Amino acid sequence: MKPHVICHMVTSIDGRILSNRWTDPSPAKSGKLFETTAASFGIGAWLVGTTTMKEFADGNFKLKAAKETIERVDHVADPKAKRFAIGADAKGVLRYKRNHVEGDHVVLLVSELVSNDYLAHLRSAGVSYLFCGRDHVNIGTAVRKIGSVLGIRKLLLEGGGTFNGAVLKAGLINEISQVIVPVIDGGTGITGLCDIPGKAPKNQGATLRVINHKKLPGGVHWFRYRVVS
Repeated sequence: MKPHVICHMVTSIDGRILSNRWTDPSPAKSGKLFETTAASFGIGAWLVGTTTMKEFADGNFKLKAAKETIERVDHVADPKAKRFAIGADAKGVLRYKRNHVEGDHVVLLVSELVSNDYLAHLRSAGVSYLFCGRDHVNIGTAVRKIGSVLGIRKLLLEGGGTFNGAVLKAGLINEISQVIVPVIDGGTGITGLCDIPGKAPKNQGATLRVINHKKLPGGVHWFRYRVVS
């Protein structure tokens, strides 16, 4: 069973998501706004792409040579974990010295491209991983395994625009939660809430229906939409 996926983002009124470009609200205030609204869902699992997940990794260091060949199957390092930080890492570029992000157990979505040394590294760090494709992370496989292997029924998608766009293109977003701050970014080429990769679709990526709206302090509006097609 695939989890119910809610894409949750804080954006400018024109849909841009790089809050470090804004002065008011400041990036710190925008970050706090994102965290508090996300926490209100009570969902203990979040999913991001490689670029965002790198912010929660432990730097860049050379891998040690593996002492043995690691079987290339899904590995759940902490079967009792209740909260999850899930990130895509098709090529094995992220590094970890711990197996959690503020208590959320780290799970990486990998492809067959990752090396044996990398799998040994993740195991030694206590990090879980799921194989989701031959040379890239297949979004459909990833979401299905998040549900079937980890038992997750609800998932917050909090990636960058490209990763969110890939999930949208795959038809796997059930809801969109957009917290809109009173800022217009206007930057050409600046990452948006969902940037569908490849050639621009002839029609809209999805049709939405508003299911909830709240006014928050500071002129902020929080919309929740159901994806209907």
